[in-house]
Amino acid sequence: MPGPIDPVHDYPGYEPRRKRRPPWLAISLAIAVVIIVVLSAVLITQSTHDTSGTPTQAAPSSTTPSASPRPSATQPRQSGTASPTMTCEGYTAAVDPTSQPGWQPTVNKRGLAYAVPPDWTVAQCGVRIGWAQPCPQGQCVVRELGAVSTIANPSCEKQNLAMAGVAGSKNPDIRAALDEESKTVPIIYTHDGKVPTVEYGPVREFSIGTHPAVQMVATVTDIATDACTGASAFHSMVVTTVPNVEGSVVFLVSLREGTNASPNPDVINKIVKTLRSPA
Repeated sequence: MPGPIDPVHDYPGYEPRRKRRPPWLAISLAIAVVIIVVLSAVLITQSTHDTSGTPTQAAPSSTTPSASPRPSATQPRQSGTASPTMTCEGYTAAVDPTSQPGWQPTVNKRGLAYAVPPDWTVAQCGVRIGWAQPCPQGQCVVRELGAVSTIANPSCEKQNLAMAGVAGSKNPDIRAALDEESKTVPIIYTHDGKVPTVEYGPVREFSIGTHPAVQMVATVTDIATDACTGASAFHSMVVTTVPNVEGSVVFLVSLREGTNASPNPDVINKIVKTLRSPA
């Protein structure tokens, strides 16, 4: 390297005569270079560790069951903007837009897909709702649903007049699982300590694809009324099996009477007809 340049001759084309540098200067420069290299390596390593050690933000957790007997779904997929297909937790549900214009499909990890009319709201993948009742521990879940769809109560929008969804049963016997499910109906519609009157319809046997299924519709009356809901409801229960899903799969539809609206039970059969199994 050239030594210091005389400022007087510091201009283009000037090449000062090289002077012989003393040996101690070369040794000092070499030591300085080594120190700079070591410090640079430490800084680069520290910077790398800082980057790799940055924690990854966890994804938001899914919703939990509501603490009220008539909860509303969170994170809804608004009706009118829904796609004719939905993929969730490894399964895809679809509808035929020509035969079911405006209908919206939904599915979850249990694989049983269904569709609802355009005026229903289909919740996003992973949303769960259900019914809960007071218990010594505070609130105890009676039934939790996934693959959720709802109709909000026009009188009280934080509640639902209609809701549908998929649940599971550990019992692989679909008839026995249906009997177990029917016992939850009086609990679901008990309000302020008043137990309603429940009339169970006959058991209907049919098939979803190649899989046997059973259905029972309960008519519930004498429900304790409030400013939002009336005294009656329809509660449909369908139980079937799905390949690679342990036990049975339960599909529920609840239609509540509102203060200014009465449920039409015909929609239950229309929705049940859309049930599809993955195989």
